[in-house]
Amino acid sequence: MRPFHTPYHWFQPLSFTAAPHLLLGGLLLLAGRRLFWIFVGTAGFLLGTEVAARVASGAAAWVVLVIGLACGLTGLVLSLFVQKLAVAAAGFVMGSYAVHRLILTLPMGWAGWTWAALVTGGILGALLVLLVFDWALIILSSLAGAELITQVFSPGPYLSVLLFAVLTAAGIAFQGGLLKRGAAARRSGDEGKKS
Repeated sequence: MRPFHTPYHWFQPLSFTAAPHLLLGGLLLLAGRRLFWIFVGTAGFLLGTEVAARVASGAAAWVVLVIGLACGLTGLVLSLFVQKLAVAAAGFVMGSYAVHRLILTLPMGWAGWTWAALVTGGILGALLVLLVFDWALIILSSLAGAELITQVFSPGPYLSVLLFAVLTAAGIAFQGGLLKRGAAARRSGDEGKKS
């Protein structure tokens, strides 16, 4: 049976590893701030799969997936006990991950600056999460969710950037709207108690 292809060959048929990317990407886009433990677990999953894919380059996809899931579960458990530290570490990983994916997407000569860019992105991600917790989680989880979903589709370099930008903006708008509605509900509840 032939796999399904769109006219532009955008869609790669779902594989063993594409389904978790779509699921985690959607959760991060829509609920990354509210379910911060998913954010931390996803950071562990992404780090684990990236390291496993590089270290065990000839390993089967399921091995890489299992290693990624183990790292994700470790991050999830850590987030329950040491929340700020786990979220800061996840912010570092997600900041580095976002910069790494951006470097791969943009056709520029980054060869000598890759590590500096990754460390800078990681530090900015960690600081952002610690200083502006809610909005940092919204922005970083939207970036990570958009990237996970964009990885499943391959529309070419320019359309990848466009898809990534649209998904990121949609995630930030959706989660930001939820945050504002929650703050407004708390304010109206506080005013009701005072009167």
